Amino acid sequence: MSGQSTILQVAALAGLSIATVSRVLNGGKYVSESTREKVLAAAQELNYQPNYMARQLHGQDAFVVGVVLGLDLGTISPFALKVYEALKIELERQGYRVKRVKFSPEGELMTVAKAYIGIGLHHDDPRYQQVQAQEAPYVSIGDVREDHFWVASNDEQGGFLATTHLLGNGCRTIYYVCLHSDHAVSGMRYQGYRKAMLEAGLIPSEAIEISVDTGLPALDSYRRIRGMLESGIKPDAFVAFSDIVATGISMALADTGKRVPDDVQVVGYDGIDDDRYHSLTTVRQDIESIAVQGAELVMEAIKQQPPRGCWLDIFLRRGQTTRGIDDERCGGVAMISDNP
Repeated sequence: MSGQSTILQVAALAGLSIATVSRVLNGGKYVSESTREKVLAAAQELNYQPNYMARQLHGQDAFVVGVVLGLDLGTISPFALKVYEALKIELERQGYRVKRVKFSPEGELMTVAKAYIGIGLHHDDPRYQQVQAQEAPYVSIGDVREDHFWVASNDEQGGFLATTHLLGNGCRTIYYVCLHSDHAVSGMRYQGYRKAMLEAGLIPSEAIEISVDTGLPALDSYRRIRGMLESGIKPDAFVAFSDIVATGISMALADTGKRVPDDVQVVGYDGIDDDRYHSLTTVRQDIESIAVQGAELVMEAIKQQPPRGCWLDIFLRRGQTTRGIDDERCGGVAMISDNP
């Protein structure tokens, strides 16, 4: 058989659950010798990951893929955690063990891995430099790095889509709010916002950057926007860098007597499937597709194939923070609605 066999086939041939097979292939404890022999025999018969199996037969550790989560104002975003969870499932299906990379108090990398993945890891983050020093295959998720494998949502398209939706609702004084104005991803979303405003014959504003006071994006967004509202700005819409930022903006509007969406409309970004954010109109990133593409790129990187990147489309999910029709298209991208 070819080397493209899957862990599902190994489990079926061995007559065991996927969880048990994964535990054996990952060198887990509390597995009987007879069970281990069944799994290894089935894997050998199917020619499942032959190099990986050689390590198993010699009692060595399984392949380990190390993951580093990026930080926003010192906080790991819920979106990054969701991607990590989906990516872990996808890689474990293929027999790999996924670990969060650990660093010493001095910032030195402590997790040795066959390959590394950065989820929203900025290239100026000291942890990125530590990972690069390992000279192991690296895949970037969310941050386009032409010298590495990468997968990212089309963030410029996302900023354009969010702004176009608001313009279609009659909004004209629209602000873009972000955590870091010099961050590459934020810059792409801002460029999409700017493009939509210019095409509508409007002057885009400078990006509103959230100050780092508490390190809690929702609270810092709330304070920043509330201060601006109290100083006299009169927006009719906001495009937010993330769902967390959009939540802070919405709270600031409510506490200054503005009704959302009647007085001011808000669009978030990420499309986190969580009750805390479900009422938001948001640009939704396809987490499952990100995980599938990320896992595929890891395999290519381990095989030392030439680096390549992959853009993924995004969608606008309409919630309760904007007005508008339930089904529209912008730039070839469908808008979906969770409203009844």
